[in-house]
Amino acid sequence: MRRIGTALLVFPVAAAMDDIAPPTLPLTDLARRIQIVCFESYPRRLVRRMSGRPGPVPEEVRSDPQLQVKYLKSEWVVRKGLFYPTWLDELLPALQAAVRPGARFLDLGSGDGRVVFMAAAMGAQATGIEFNRELHRLAGEARGRLGDILDIDRAVLKRGDFFKEDFSGYDVFFYFGDGSSAEQALLAKLRREMRPDAILILAHIQGQVPGFVRVAKYGEAGTYRPIP
Repeated sequence: MRRIGTALLVFPVAAAMDDIAPPTLPLTDLARRIQIVCFESYPRRLVRRMSGRPGPVPEEVRSDPQLQVKYLKSEWVVRKGLFYPTWLDELLPALQAAVRPGARFLDLGSGDGRVVFMAAAMGAQATGIEFNRELHRLAGEARGRLGDILDIDRAVLKRGDFFKEDFSGYDVFFYFGDGSSAEQALLAKLRREMRPDAILILAHIQGQVPGFVRVAKYGEAGTYRPIP
């Protein structure tokens, strides 16, 4: 999701790993439901802006997350970066490799919240930071509609600047390439503050990432660790 980004929801205390129930639905079904709910939260003016179409959205698009991503032809240029929704199915292999129950997960520029919700559904204590007020509000609306498939207390949404966050307490990070207008500064902060055993998931990043070693590649996403 190309995005950026404290009004802070109360940060819940992470449960012990033994207390975390496994997902009740297959991950692909969870991803589909999350993406449909997030897309449904978009106001018509946002869909018109990003699709270049007057609407209404065809039913086959409303019910198919892959078609939704294709329907939205352009990014939304927002303060501090860009927003474009991630197709979660493309990201699932990297998330499955990196996210473990109880892990502290941070989405750097969480947009409509879908990656945060997916990580929470996989058992992570997931946090997303988004600078744009409207995107933060839309994510909050979607969060409120997903309580039947995930523990929403595990999905924390912050509105603010991720440069003000201390990264040292997180186990897994997610960032979508070009999501921030200060990408190099963000990567430098990650190199300084990530623990050596933490994992960074990068989506749609081209070439080498200075200061990081790639652990594995999963299509358009890869997992990375900081070079000591």
